[in-house]
Amino acid sequence: MPLNHSRRHFLRAALLCGGFLGASPLLTPVLPPLARAAARPAVRQQTRLFMGVVVTVSVAGSDAERAEAALERAFARGRALADIFTRFDAASPVGMLNAGGHLADVPPELTAMLEAARRISRLTGGAFDVTVLPLLRLLEERRNAGESPHLAGNELREALELVGAEHLEVGGGRLRFARSGMALTLDGIAKGHIAECMSRELIAAGCPNHLVNAGGDMVARGRKAPGAPWRVAVEDPRKRGRYPQALALTTGGAIATSGGYEIFYDAAQRHTHLVSPATGQSPALASVTVTAPDGLMADALATALSVMPPREALALADSLPGCACCLLRRDGLLRASGRWQGQRV
Repeated sequence: MPLNHSRRHFLRAALLCGGFLGASPLLTPVLPPLARAAARPAVRQQTRLFMGVVVTVSVAGSDAERAEAALERAFARGRALADIFTRFDAASPVGMLNAGGHLADVPPELTAMLEAARRISRLTGGAFDVTVLPLLRLLEERRNAGESPHLAGNELREALELVGAEHLEVGGGRLRFARSGMALTLDGIAKGHIAECMSRELIAAGCPNHLVNAGGDMVARGRKAPGAPWRVAVEDPRKRGRYPQALALTTGGAIATSGGYEIFYDAAQRHTHLVSPATGQSPALASVTVTAPDGLMADALATALSVMPPREALALADSLPGCACCLLRRDGLLRASGRWQGQRV
């Protein structure tokens, strides 16, 4: 899903000392007893809208002047990166690449992002692929209110032939698509990376205890208060108001959820914005939540594991240091990898 839409919002920060803002009620705070909450220091928080989502940053354990300066610094970094990674601005690097098929003078941030995306593509056997946009465009063009989009066999084959990160040439400060008609989307990785970079800015500004919530892609560092970790809850997208899992980010890290629950291309909701780069089909899972050491990995893995067979997804999460996942089926059945630390609410 695009940066200008809210793709995965099953996670909402557990802001124990104050409220929160969000476009969707799919993430909820985990509130403490009032007596305990009153004794805790205030958490300074700012909320702004960019990347098409509500971005909330909370800072704990810092004086007001330091926190305000750190927040300004973090938001400035986030907005600058969003301007590079968006595909919805024709003047952005990604917009120009998609329009012309090549790009000179590539920003180093974009080169680094694409190198990371390639590593994750290899790691996931191609389940994560930033060149999947032709498939999404085809589904958008063929959207209808019936049981299924009207996709001719040759149309799907032609779109699939335009998907493949190996056909994106990166080097010498230049980018080029090897096949005419290819297009790039960073929707499945950029928000997590931007949240991570904002977190690094906060640390550099002397605010090590914070939570960055970029429309549901979250990065936590430190604690909300002594003995009180940052906490999040995961909601069942089919049963609003129910939260099958909650977890504490006790050692920091990142968490992201991906699910085909917001954009549909048919009445039966079988075709969503999440598609397999290999087949063009959408997954049967309702959502996948991933915890990882950093925001980029959490974001990209949540996307990739969603389109992988569940057994392979769980095995991959177990094989990656510091990573875990929770798979939620449409019937409410939950499966988790070995290191998943969530608990039933």
